[in-house]
Amino acid sequence: MSLGTTITFDDPRKFPPLLRLSQGVQRPDVRRVMGRAIAGALRRHFTKLDRERPNQLGGQRTHFYGQVRRGVQQPQLVGGDGVRVDTNHVGIAQRYFGGEIEAGQNGSGRHFLTLPVHPDAYGHRAREFEDLDFIPLARGRALLARPAEESTAGLGEVLYVLVRRVRQQPDPTVLPPEEELEETALTAGEDHLRTLIARTA
Repeated sequence: MSLGTTITFDDPRKFPPLLRLSQGVQRPDVRRVMGRAIAGALRRHFTKLDRERPNQLGGQRTHFYGQVRRGVQQPQLVGGDGVRVDTNHVGIAQRYFGGEIEAGQNGSGRHFLTLPVHPDAYGHRAREFEDLDFIPLARGRALLARPAEESTAGLGEVLYVLVRRVRQQPDPTVLPPEEELEETALTAGEDHLRTLIARTA
């Protein structure tokens, strides 16, 4: 699932002087430059999140936001005054909007969601581990644990909690503020027009 960022430049009061005087946001070449600036800002933001948000359990990192960064697409023009940049990555829209995730969605046939609770489990599917013990709990929950003899602590270490569904809280901070993206785009558009004028002077 992708996450689209669409910005419409329809308020001339926010425009820098050259964009305002020339109606430059209606020019496709200017909006393409503005769209590339938005894509660059998104990539920088995801790089920053990748540095600042390591996985909560420790262990080997999956670099989720580094993967998201690579999913930022080329800009598309929308109407006469808009730009859209899609970020194609499974999971980014879920983090942004939040909502319920249920086992067996999309016809997977799975009965449980596997939530890692041990550093060794993070970034790995449960089926990658051999001989995990299935321990049923009340209310449709369960655990997957290493047998005691394989555990470093001498006890069965729990690697995953199994649940039927989970509700994820929305996190709007996975994207930069829209005003910040708009300002970045307008600055890039203004600089582009200034460069064009300098070439013809």
